[in-house]
Amino acid sequence: MQTYYQMPLDELCSLLIGMTRAFIDHFPGNEVAADALERGSLRRTLEAMRACAGLSRRDNTDINLLSAVLEREREREILGTFTVFDGRNEPDIGAVGEVREMLDLTDRGQAIDACVRSLRRIAHIRSICRARIDAEKVLLGR
Repeated sequence: MQTYYQMPLDELCSLLIGMTRAFIDHFPGNEVAADALERGSLRRTLEAMRACAGLSRRDNTDINLLSAVLEREREREILGTFTVFDGRNEPDIGAVGEVREMLDLTDRGQAIDACVRSLRRIAHIRSICRARIDAEKVLLGR
């Protein structure tokens, strides 16, 4: 599997735009906005993101706003925590891995958590795209 750093830039940008548009289409704006003012702000942010996935911007204020709203709503959906062992059991030495504490979320919380993870992936790919576009400009002497 190619990493984002190895993908051709046009494919990476296409992936980012597609992921961003899919995220926007499934964003639960009416379910997470606190009031009409916040709903309007979210709608304008999403509309601006749809055009070019935020590649023309130099900051991440759109991602930060969406993350703050989603994380606030996810916090309201926490039922508790539980621990999970992530690893394997080696016959010679025993358990090898780590124990992680996970959030026990409601169904709504799990849907919001999926949105948060998608948004983080979009932010990661966007930063790689921006860096590669900047590098290309430097190499071409612009």
